[in-house]
Amino acid sequence: MSVSRLGIVLALSALGTTALAAQGARVGYVDSNAVLAEYAPAQDARAQLETAQQEATSELQLLESGLNAAIAEFQQQAMSMTPEARQGREAELNNQQQALIRRRGELELQFQQRQAELLQPVMDRITAVIEEIRVEGSFAIILDRASQVILAADPSLDLTQEVVARLQADADPGGG
Repeated sequence: MSVSRLGIVLALSALGTTALAAQGARVGYVDSNAVLAEYAPAQDARAQLETAQQEATSELQLLESGLNAAIAEFQQQAMSMTPEARQGREAELNNQQQALIRRRGELELQFQQRQAELLQPVMDRITAVIEEIRVEGSFAIILDRASQVILAADPSLDLTQEVVARLQADADPGGG
């Protein structure tokens, strides 16, 4: 973040905090990275995404190695090929390279869709719990420490463990 943008953020934060303090409003914060690290459904989603990423990487590496082997073979044989055969083989290699590029794009799109599918319910639940805590605790605002906008804060305002505890209680069979 540039110095001027940081200055603007600090000024707006100071104004907002001053206005909230003048109103007697409560402010709290949550470390979303810690919540995600401790929330089992988030860990499960992350593990599934890592597996999907590894599978896609393996597939792409296999395709790339096949293409590289075909290119190496072509380069060895190119001098002994007729011009027509050389042009035909170059066209095949071009098509193979384009297919690899298309497949990479398809896999990236599939990964993004899978990421949204797995993480959206997790984020929706975390947001709902934070909103419950905000309402119950009469907080005017709850900030995210992971965004690094909070430069200093009273640890008593940290609501991270309360969020994690509620999320884990939801996951317990008898926890509600």
